[in-house]
Amino acid sequence: MTEGRARLDALPTIYPRVFSNGALPWGFEHGDGWCELIEALCAHINTVLHDEPDTSMAVRQVKEKFGTLRFYYRLYGASDAMAKLIGAAVDRAEEASGQICERCARSAKVQTNAGWWSTLCPRCRADST
Repeated sequence: MTEGRARLDALPTIYPRVFSNGALPWGFEHGDGWCELIEALCAHINTVLHDEPDTSMAVRQVKEKFGTLRFYYRLYGASDAMAKLIGAAVDRAEEASGQICERCARSAKVQTNAGWWSTLCPRCRADST
């Protein structure tokens, strides 16, 4: 297991309010390059959740789809303002993932190859062919 994967797997323990259902059934379904991005997102969401103690959140799935991050979650008891703050943070992270190599975290861009979308830096893209 890589250091990045271990850090991702620890997030449900570090942020139990974000991962109220515990560990993800399928784990984090993407490369380790997005580790810092997801850690920052979870830290931000955890801070936002402190403003509404009765709000709970359950992250359902975190994966790559069409070359970018997808962060699926459900909020319970959140005000409209809270829902908008968390939704905007997730949107920013998903958008940022299109410029971060999914494998190594270097600068990258979303590209397609034979119908498969991915966000890989030139080095990782060359390694995958």
